Amino acid sequence: MLRKLIISIIALGFSCATTTAQEEPNAIVVQLENGTSQTFSIAQIDSICFPEQMVIYMHSGTVNRFNQEEITDIDFATVDASELYEAIDLGLSVRWAAYNIGATKQEEYGGLYAWGETSTKSDYSESKYKYFSQEQYQFIGTNICGTRYDVARQQWGGSWRLPTRNEIKELTSQCTWTAEQINGINGYRVTGPNGNSIFLPAAGYQPGKQRQETGSAGFYWSGTLNREMTSSAYNLNFRGYDAEWTASRAYGFSVRPVR
Repeated sequence: MLRKLIISIIALGFSCATTTAQEEPNAIVVQLENGTSQTFSIAQIDSICFPEQMVIYMHSGTVNRFNQEEITDIDFATVDASELYEAIDLGLSVRWAAYNIGATKQEEYGGLYAWGETSTKSDYSESKYKYFSQEQYQFIGTNICGTRYDVARQQWGGSWRLPTRNEIKELTSQCTWTAEQINGINGYRVTGPNGNSIFLPAAGYQPGKQRQETGSAGFYWSGTLNREMTSSAYNLNFRGYDAEWTASRAYGFSVRPVR
């Protein structure tokens, strides 16, 4: 069976080369014997090996393994772009993305975003915050997850969104955090109850024109407003990775989506 799968992939690969750019598949879909399937972005696959298992190595560092007997088919397909971002099951209520918005690998910092803004900029001062005017912070919601103010939903689409305050609490209370360095980038390896993990790089933050604490701390927005101080929102940070810490909505923080 494994030999047939290899031949099928090679044959499909040649057929893909003869299609137009519009028709070219962007994903490999692995159909499993239990009726489920897993989809992998071709652009994010580093390599595929066929020893005793089918092993798919991703650029993000994730390794996916499938036993020969559980695979029923392997297809090239064209799927919605939102389905191509890696979602890691940590054994929690949501799946966490393998890398930050603006990154393509787990150790890349990606972009920094003010709370409720959907693009990067050079100055994260309060006066430059989109939702600050007449010396007041404008109200855009107590939970912006999945809304037009959610950079994850706007950039990645599909069901991707900012994590809530409670989902960040899951990450801090139910996972094991271990300091780690990947290709010279400091951060934390966060391992879930099921043994799967994600890496959060210490990308620092930007409270004005200058980025600070790069390489020593990480700050990640939730979509939850601090109702007692509406100029701030909850976030995950490496200063004890405490989900109860809040910061000015104007600051530039990293974003790690969930779905």
